Amino acid sequence: MAVTFKTKACADITLLDANARQVLEIIGKEFGVRGVITAAEAPLAIGRLRDAIRAQGAERAPDEDDEPEAARAFVPLRTRAAPFIEMLAAAAAAGEPILWGV
Repeated sequence: MAVTFKTKACADITLLDANARQVLEIIGKEFGVRGVITAAEAPLAIGRLRDAIRAQGAERAPDEDDEPEAARAFVPLRTRAAPFIEMLAAAAAAGEPILWGV
């Protein structure tokens, strides 16, 4: 399944459940059917995501020879989270919340 995040500040973003769960856990939100990130919470969420990206910096894709399927499927957090960080920044700047499950 997928989760679509919405805000009046920019276009919607859809993440697969596993990716949405990871991003929400990093920023301290529960993964649920519905939720909200307020404009006031967005700057802290951006900081937490950037910290997690820095911490993951040394993580490498699985070796193509040993695990070809896993290597092809590997997408680093930096890539998955970039559009979400942009959404958080736009929402904070516009004073708009981010909603999901609505």
